[in-house]
Amino acid sequence: MKKVIIFFVVMAFMASVASVAFGRTIDEEKQAVRDYLKVIDVKIVKARNAKQTVKLSILKADKAATLARWNKLKASLEVAPPPVAPVPPASVVVKPAASAGLFGMGLNTSLSGLYISTGKGSLSGSIGAMGNLVLDDFIGLGPMVGLSANAVKFKVGTGYVMGGGGLKAVPVYGGGIISLPAEWMGGLDSYLTGGLNYVAYGNGQTSGKLGGDVYFGINADLGLGLGKTGFEIGYNVVRSNTVTSKGISLSVCQPIVL
Repeated sequence: MKKVIIFFVVMAFMASVASVAFGRTIDEEKQAVRDYLKVIDVKIVKARNAKQTVKLSILKADKAATLARWNKLKASLEVAPPPVAPVPPASVVVKPAASAGLFGMGLNTSLSGLYISTGKGSLSGSIGAMGNLVLDDFIGLGPMVGLSANAVKFKVGTGYVMGGGGLKAVPVYGGGIISLPAEWMGGLDSYLTGGLNYVAYGNGQTSGKLGGDVYFGINADLGLGLGKTGFEIGYNVVRSNTVTSKGISLSVCQPIVL
């Protein structure tokens, strides 16, 4: 009975060793096994000297089993992890910084030169220049009419028109720009623009009357580093207090970011 108790005590000790095997490093486990084998070797010597044959057989079997378990554990712990394929570094796309404009204000403007064919005066018409501040579609008109969110722009400005019939006028202007889908014009970057003008100062050194214009335009890049330039044809009316200039009109419009 005593031998059976010793056997179960030894087995319980081995179970405790196995239960913590995976909680240790391989060096810690190796040292623990060495210490245990030293204890078994001492017991084997005592059992041999005492001629305890049965106990000696149990101890030798225990030692052999401990060594077998240790070799199995060591082999599992020393298995090299599978190679990890190197991950290529993610490419970084650097987006160019948006231009702040000529003066760093980021304001969208346009400068236009125009000609109104009237058949009057030495110029057979009127010439002028207009500068406008171009504003985004702050009321969401584009989506309302089935266009993209940035298809509509508004513009306000002023300029100077002179020529046919002696016209001298400083009109203030308010209007808009509608960019047309490219498929409508066979891939051309085209647009409609128009608005109303009122001569704030002109002939007779006084204000004039209400006028307006409407144009069809096409944007084209001339390769001058200025971006796309608009070429427009339409109809224009400018009325000072005493002289009116109206007729077919041509205009060249250059967007400029200030």
